[in-house]
Amino acid sequence: MKNKDHKTVPKRSSEILIEIAENKNLKSGLTYRYIFQALGDRAFGVAILFFALPSLLPFSAVPGIAVVFGLPIVIFALGMIFGRKTIWLPKIIGNKTISHSKISRIIFAVLPYIVKLERLSKPRWALITCRAAEIMNGIAILCLALLLMIPIPFSNFIFGGLLAIFSIGIIEKDGLLIFIGYLFFIAYIFFIYMVALKAIEAFLFIKNSV
Repeated sequence: MKNKDHKTVPKRSSEILIEIAENKNLKSGLTYRYIFQALGDRAFGVAILFFALPSLLPFSAVPGIAVVFGLPIVIFALGMIFGRKTIWLPKIIGNKTISHSKISRIIFAVLPYIVKLERLSKPRWALITCRAAEIMNGIAILCLALLLMIPIPFSNFIFGGLLAIFSIGIIEKDGLLIFIGYLFFIAYIFFIYMVALKAIEAFLFIKNSV
């Protein structure tokens, strides 16, 4: 007799990513749209994570790279703000066939970090994951994506890291992790404000001293 109280535990994002990486049938036709459809209601979080991770690598300092990876995040953030239930991508991006071997290497490279974050994360602080909060989260992610595309020296790692924190929080419905992301975001903005303020004061001091 089957246990009626038994509930199917949903697969974690890392498990679905492994299935995608090990699926031999996708070698000739893997697209971003397929990946996001396979991830279901977690697609926004994983999509943001996918495009944020390259910003954590040294090559993201090359001019134009941040724009290439930041622009899709802008599209995802707008989808969150306007309450889309499924992810939307322009056909030129969504239907683009990508190398299964390359995406597999990326998945297996970042998988240990995703698994660690998943172990630390769990559904909590539901208030920060409700619809009103989803709009705020989308606005925060939109701001981070726009800042990512601005050529601010040594900022890619910080903005990419913050986007990763927000995305894992969204994937795991972890309001606490999202809240931590806001704290780091506010702290960094305050730091930039103080640096800019000191720079202006120093400039005015030098100007008045001449």
